[in-house]
Amino acid sequence: MSAYDSRRAAGEVLTRLVRLIRQSPLMYLADSGIWTYRGKEDLKLTLADVVDEQRGIVDRAEAILVAEQLELPMTAFPLAFTGWHDADLGFLLSRVIDDLVAQQAKIDSLLEEADAVAAHGGGGAGRTAELVREARAAVNIQIDTLRQQASRLKSHASAAAH
Repeated sequence: MSAYDSRRAAGEVLTRLVRLIRQSPLMYLADSGIWTYRGKEDLKLTLADVVDEQRGIVDRAEAILVAEQLELPMTAFPLAFTGWHDADLGFLLSRVIDDLVAQQAKIDSLLEEADAVAAHGGGGAGRTAELVREARAAVNIQIDTLRQQASRLKSHASAAAH
């Protein structure tokens, strides 16, 4: 694989990573300004922390793309997300968790590709593989954290019902 091909392949991996994260339900919730009722402040703060982590990964991916003089990806949210404006944050949490689990599998695939590209070296291939590996570790922690939040919500709901 030539240096040019390696650079391009690394760029494709980063482009898919950026799209995967940017087009997620979590980013839609953060970017759309969905209003929520008071309460569940700890959940809101946790979601904000996860968004910040994911935005950091996107920013770093885009920095590598710019450094390699590759095109930044354009993204848009699926139209289906627009129906979420009247949904309860607890309901949306399960959607976010499901999406993160799906992201996890896609990131695993991206990691295999990134490692293969890094083995050929050149350009930002090593940085790409490292960033995808960090994205994978972050999504694992994010899933665990949000599952804990969901469990707390469920226990509070069942305690309130009794």
